[in-house]
Amino acid sequence: MKEKYFVLIFIIATSIVASVFIYTLKTIEKKEPQTKSRSYNKINGAKNIYKTDENGTEAGLLNLSQEDINSSIVDINETLLSNVDVNVMKESAASSEDYALVVEEDAAQTTVFNKNFTLDEIEKRKNKDKNVEDSSSGDDVSAQLEEIISDRDRLLNNENIPEWIKEGIRGLNVLKYEYNLDIGISYRGVAQYESVSDTFGSGGNLDIFGIYKSTPNSSFGFNLRSRNNYGGYSSKEYSDKIGSLYPVSPSHENLSPYVTEFWYQYIFDDLRVRFGFLNRNSFIDNSFYKNQNRYFLSHTFSHSPYNSLPENGPGVVLKYKKPSYYTLAYFADADVKKGESLGNIIDRDFKLYSALEFGLTPEDGLYYITLWDKDSKDNKKEKNQGAIFSFNHILENEYKVFAKYAVSTDALEEEHISLGIGRKDLYKTNDLLSVAVGYAKPNEDYRAQSTTEIFYRYEIYYGVQFTTSMQFIYHPSKSDETWAVLPGVRVRVAF
Repeated sequence: MKEKYFVLIFIIATSIVASVFIYTLKTIEKKEPQTKSRSYNKINGAKNIYKTDENGTEAGLLNLSQEDINSSIVDINETLLSNVDVNVMKESAASSEDYALVVEEDAAQTTVFNKNFTLDEIEKRKNKDKNVEDSSSGDDVSAQLEEIISDRDRLLNNENIPEWIKEGIRGLNVLKYEYNLDIGISYRGVAQYESVSDTFGSGGNLDIFGIYKSTPNSSFGFNLRSRNNYGGYSSKEYSDKIGSLYPVSPSHENLSPYVTEFWYQYIFDDLRVRFGFLNRNSFIDNSFYKNQNRYFLSHTFSHSPYNSLPENGPGVVLKYKKPSYYTLAYFADADVKKGESLGNIIDRDFKLYSALEFGLTPEDGLYYITLWDKDSKDNKKEKNQGAIFSFNHILENEYKVFAKYAVSTDALEEEHISLGIGRKDLYKTNDLLSVAVGYAKPNEDYRAQSTTEIFYRYEIYYGVQFTTSMQFIYHPSKSDETWAVLPGVRVRVAF
């Protein structure tokens, strides 16, 4: 059989394996003894809380509004409630006041903690999870929707917002809660000036995305993207002109609309299986501030120049997650190109990218090791392989630090070192100031390059962010200049 059909066979085989695996899990689930459970629903934005009276008798379901909860004895902060669908049920009148917690973790997953927590433990746990995820989320459909949902809730709870805007948001909520379809749109524009070479680079990125939740445990996701230049250079061409080893800004180029994500996901307890057309930044190496939509502009901090990650394309991910650790496996088509049709994918030889990651998630931290392997473009060469070691920690719930070391045999960077720190809510709610330094030793015959970037992100309004950035590049690898200095701005609108 010709090699050009290997990609199609890979996708079909993956689907069959995942289906058999899911069927096996469901069979096991049916055989296990059923435990008593209750159903919780979100109705018109209210949170459902069970409580007991003095004698330990359940008083019944309280359908509370946001204002009721904020003033109730169940003291859960407003930020928590605006970002997750929380249901608390008092199981007994014990002195420890144990509560069971059910929370919608993101737009594609519902997690039930099958143990009891005190209210302090619930708040501490969710604040910790939110702090970590808020700084380490990828830029896929799930991450963008989670961010947008938070902004929508804040708009609905603001009395100064015009009613016609609230009606539009309620319409989107009807799609979500009545028809299980959550959709969104975002636009990112970026502009930079390099003072040494006196050159400008600018462009934009438009995403239309959504998730359809067919059952509580399964969902379909999609993302349609379009990119354009405002000047004469794509982000790669602009970086090459400056002499940088990697792009100095979020990606932009003239591309017609194309599909970046179209996948199916199934979740069983602690295991998540996703396959189809995947976003390469969904799971692998999601360290603090590694997202070109919301954080650093330079790819040395927002991307993976030390990892030969393929473009978005056919693949499968399995992630097993517990409160204190996780493991994941990622397999994908290694040679897919941006905007490439399925016909082209099937018509060429198949190369495999694979990665394994193990992470520890103690309180206020994220520490992981990633091992990856990619088939070489030239079969005569050794395989392209590498390892990533990442340390991410939250200090006193305010400062978030990260450090990373990576090596590879044939990626863009042979050796990578980076270190950074960020502080949110510095001058205003949801603003962010962060600085990082990075060192890159190229695999090709170029000189080593060092990059420093500082950025400040300001939220103009809910869903509208403005970021200013300053980059200093010492010894740009592909240039004879000593320095490159790049002030830049980014505007992002998401709703």
